[in-house]
Amino acid sequence: MPDDSRLNSQVSEDTLTSNNTSNKKRSVRHFLRNTSIISLVLVILYFTGYWAFNQWSKITETDARITTDQISVSSRSDGWVTKLPVIEGQKIKAGELLLSIDSRDATLKLDELNARLSAIDSQRALLITKTKMVDAQTQSRMEAATSRVKAAYAAVKASKEQSVLTRNNYKRFESLSGTNVISQQRLDQIRAELSRSDERHQIAMANLLAAKADANEAKADRQQILINKNLINNLKYEKQQIISLRNRQILNIQDKTIRSSLNGVVSRIFIDKGEFVHPGQRLILIHNPNNIWVEANIKETELRHIKLGMTAKLKIDAYPNKSFVGKVERIGQAATGEFALLPNPNPSGNFTKVTQRLPIRISVEQEDDMLRPGMLVVIEIDIPGR
Repeated sequence: MPDDSRLNSQVSEDTLTSNNTSNKKRSVRHFLRNTSIISLVLVILYFTGYWAFNQWSKITETDARITTDQISVSSRSDGWVTKLPVIEGQKIKAGELLLSIDSRDATLKLDELNARLSAIDSQRALLITKTKMVDAQTQSRMEAATSRVKAAYAAVKASKEQSVLTRNNYKRFESLSGTNVISQQRLDQIRAELSRSDERHQIAMANLLAAKADANEAKADRQQILINKNLINNLKYEKQQIISLRNRQILNIQDKTIRSSLNGVVSRIFIDKGEFVHPGQRLILIHNPNNIWVEANIKETELRHIKLGMTAKLKIDAYPNKSFVGKVERIGQAATGEFALLPNPNPSGNFTKVTQRLPIRISVEQEDDMLRPGMLVVIEIDIPGR
């Protein structure tokens, strides 16, 4: 009997010890569960508060992109692409060849214009030589004809005076023909002398007309000098015209060799070697990787917090563990909706108010060619005083 009592007592003690252990474990589990819940709530409250604080103290925009000036390369002339030594993504230097267009036909036209210029120079030299020769030949003739005209005028004047004198003598002697003062023979001699005087005067007049004709002929021959000079002037104008055509042709040939205007990168190529291109057609896109910035559209309700020169933190999706810093350098003067192709005039009177956005531009420095156009960016701008 005593053994049974001790056995029951021992069983009771073991049961009590087991219950105490279970209660302790339950209490620990309850404590741990409550602690986890409280910790989770605190973490949620922390992140919620942090998010709310950021929303209140910062301007955050996730729809931002790195942008640059994409330069479209085109040609002023048409033709077949004969050389295309660059590929997309290749770094290029200013003056480096981008592509070449077939220039054989343009080169032949240039050779033709050069030949025409040479022919004009030869023709001009020939006219100058002829002009000098005509001048030398007609100058002596003109001087001789002028001298003969002067001599003929003198002869006409002298013959006329002699004829007048002889005529007056004849009239005086004729009035005395009925008297014994003058004989008939003497009167006949004076009449013959008058006839010879008139004849000499007529010969002098004829010689004067001939001298004048020679002088006019020499003067007409010298008109060839003026004609040649006009021809030389016309050749000069024609030469200037051909020179203009040649310069244009040289420019056309130069345009068929397209080179880079900057140190940059080939963004995109739209043609292949052997393809026929047209004037103004977009052939290649190039850009300067150091000339980049961030474009973002901010809400109009946040515009009052943005000032030029404010610092912006930039997070590039491609580099999540690296931060960049930029500055606001431009703020748009019109909402993006003003530039929509299809404006919304709202004729029905139904209106749903939508917050408008304005573009801003943020400068950023290139680092080891890490930043490339089109990359997505998250911007954060601290609001002053918060």
